[in-house]
Amino acid sequence: MKKEDVAGIIAYLLIVGIALVFCFTVLREHSSSSGIDGIAYWGYIVGAIFSGILFNAILFELAHIAGAKIGRYEIISVNILGLLFFKSDGERHIKFSTFDGLTGETKILPKADAEKMPNPRPYLLFGSLFFAIEAAIIVTFFSIFGTSKDQTISNIAYFLLTMVVVGGIILLYNLIPFRLDSITDGYRLTMVSNPKNKEAFNELLRVEYEISQGNSNVEIKTFENITNFTADLNLNKVYILLDKREFEEADKLLDIILTGKDELTHRTYLRAVAQKLFIHLLFKSPEEAKEYYDNNVDLRVVREISQDDSMPSIRTYILVCGLIDKSYSEAARAIDKVPGAYRRTPKKRREVEMSLYNEALTRVVEYNPKWSNFLEYKLEVETKGKEKKEETKEENKEN
Repeated sequence: MKKEDVAGIIAYLLIVGIALVFCFTVLREHSSSSGIDGIAYWGYIVGAIFSGILFNAILFELAHIAGAKIGRYEIISVNILGLLFFKSDGERHIKFSTFDGLTGETKILPKADAEKMPNPRPYLLFGSLFFAIEAAIIVTFFSIFGTSKDQTISNIAYFLLTMVVVGGIILLYNLIPFRLDSITDGYRLTMVSNPKNKEAFNELLRVEYEISQGNSNVEIKTFENITNFTADLNLNKVYILLDKREFEEADKLLDIILTGKDELTHRTYLRAVAQKLFIHLLFKSPEEAKEYYDNNVDLRVVREISQDDSMPSIRTYILVCGLIDKSYSEAARAIDKVPGAYRRTPKKRREVEMSLYNEALTRVVEYNPKWSNFLEYKLEVETKGKEKKEETKEENKEN
């Protein structure tokens, strides 16, 4: 099991543990003296929890906005529990959208006219500051009124205390210094403690914004001092090089990334290896590809690539199955994972991933003509009839 998976399990166990301790100690004791009947008391607690989630989600994004302003960043968009606020053509808009975070996400961009390099620390730390103010106010209120003889005031105090505990759990998750299923402020803080990462952090924000605006030819600075952040930035450039079919340059850049193996999370390292293996299997001659695979590839890494549900790993493993192992069943199993992996792929990368995956399928069928049915599973530009076509493919596979 990867260390980031272990960190995620520990984080969630800690969160559940805190919630259970609070419920079976503080709330259990309060329930007997609250004057609220059983089912109604559960409604009271659920209301406090949802209020805590909503209030703290808003609070933390306000903190991100304030920190970004102080750090000399421009606010691109603010997402609170799926409700996205953004500007387009000078006008404010609101829509529902996904986000990378537990309760929200504020996207920022370094100000082009900033006299000094923008500083991400306020953006990453102000959530803790705002919560400390919230906690100080509510805990003070609770210490004064929690034991009030007026039951209504006492219940309000416990309601607010539950809200602040919810906020504390959200903050705890957000401060964990590991990459979980979303990128936390704690993880980013550990990265930007390195001056090189601070520069890479700002460059990555700029690049991702440019790509999101449709600029596929954005210039990306290459970092040779490899950390997880600089590796992420370099991997963005790898995608652009692959899209331009500049495979030798992409391969050289991947070599630079892989020199920092000890600095990378296992997931980043694995996907960099997958990209490099993909280049050698797809764009080299059969003899060169086989020689590279035999002399450079660790079978344990190939096994981990086969288990990774990302598009780079899946398309790479399909090539391994088709060109090296000649395993139809394993290739078919990998293809089954493509729809879900493609949906999880950031939109700015989908067009490149579609092209690379389709090219991999074509190459596999060229080497294995009897596997021609694989061509039916090529990805296509999404249309209104796409969902129906996918359903028909699933039915054909079952039959």
